Amino acid sequence: MAQEALTKFFSKEGFLNKKGFGIVLAVAILVIASFVPESPDLSHQGIMAIASLLFAVSLWVCGTFSVGVTGILALVIAVVMGATDYKAVFSGFGVSVVFYVIAIFALPALLLKTQWGVRLVAKLFKLTGESSEKLILAFMIGTCIISTIMSDVPAAVLFMGISYVVLKAAGAQPGKSRLGKCMMIAIPIAAVIGGVVTPAGSSFNMVAMGVLTGATGQTISFLNWIIVGLPIAILCIPLCWFSIVKILKPEQLDSSAYDSLRQAADDAGKPTSFEVRALVMILALPVLWIAGTWVPILNVTTVAIIGLAIMMFPGFNLLTWDEFSKQVPWTIILMMGSVLSLGNIFSASGADKFVTNLFMSSGVADLNFTVFLLVTVAFIYLLHTIAPVGAAIISLFLPILIGICTTLGVSPAIPTMLLAFIVAGNFLLPVNPTLIVTYGEGYYTFGDMFKAGVIPAVIFCVCMVLWVPFICGVLGL
Repeated sequence: MAQEALTKFFSKEGFLNKKGFGIVLAVAILVIASFVPESPDLSHQGIMAIASLLFAVSLWVCGTFSVGVTGILALVIAVVMGATDYKAVFSGFGVSVVFYVIAIFALPALLLKTQWGVRLVAKLFKLTGESSEKLILAFMIGTCIISTIMSDVPAAVLFMGISYVVLKAAGAQPGKSRLGKCMMIAIPIAAVIGGVVTPAGSSFNMVAMGVLTGATGQTISFLNWIIVGLPIAILCIPLCWFSIVKILKPEQLDSSAYDSLRQAADDAGKPTSFEVRALVMILALPVLWIAGTWVPILNVTTVAIIGLAIMMFPGFNLLTWDEFSKQVPWTIILMMGSVLSLGNIFSASGADKFVTNLFMSSGVADLNFTVFLLVTVAFIYLLHTIAPVGAAIISLFLPILIGICTTLGVSPAIPTMLLAFIVAGNFLLPVNPTLIVTYGEGYYTFGDMFKAGVIPAVIFCVCMVLWVPFICGVLGL
């Protein structure tokens, strides 16, 4: 009996499986951190902030608990370990981006009530045929294009809503379908890549440009930004697509799925008055988001929440609360608030400055400039993977990098654009807002994201480091 229990304990079904290992690793991190002495460079709060962050990452990667439960647990652990107090621990839940992401799910909820997705997918099939690989490429190109003029999150959510049409017709089940896994990973990656093309593609582009202007008085024109960012997108989309489909190997759509979608498009007929009103709303939100680039009051959160209210307005009746709430992945909202809170704790404790100073004092600045940029980009990319606090990373690293570039006689526009591109998103773990929205659908795991995202991450970083300094020199930025 004892031997049987022991065998079960060490089996895949027992405690010491991947989930059990996550608990062991997370606890070990906290125990080790409790014995690390504080120093003038890193306080006890900073040590525990780093430990709390690694605690959460360990459990997320191993899938030990629901991602929302893990996030809340990590925040409680941060308080227990002395990284912060209960007054500040949930600070991330009060930021506008959380409410923006909640409200934005009105778009796929509304789209699913119409036949617009079916009509669009039917037209895509005329270009791609029954090839699931070509269809994924079409979705990536479409997401990338939309993301150049719209924030990454709504672009990803919009095409995620359209992808439901394909996945439903193909009978793709979350957690089992390779097509669903591939689609839900490819769409946010394409959104991040599209966000580098124009200053309007990501809010971090404008943040980085603001730091550049404040430090040097220099700015980067809309056209010059496109000249720098567009070739990166043109090169990265097909390369990342090829990598994703070869690694994840999506199953092919069978002829019955193709026929059912084509028949559904034929049966949809002419758009109804409801569909016309829905389309006006679906198109109005992106237009207002783009206008928000020049009209501050039209920030993405304000537009998304007012848009949600209009959809539910008596007499308009585009959407009900039940229809909307079923589309919102509430566990992912908990995870997002937790990630932002952990990032705030990380910054407030001084852990971010410690990591930055440790990196910059390592002698990396003495390397060849291209090697220096490559090492710096890789380091910041990995840091952003576990601490997705883009604004904090820009505010910490960019002034230092601008100073180094100015000393070397190199354009400060180079680190400005590189950092803006890096913090827009991450392809290794789904802990930034753009990837979180598709992760919540349950089609892929942290491990799937890492496996599929490593090569795209390398392609993205290497392309940036080789191209941005060259073209900035050509343009005289």
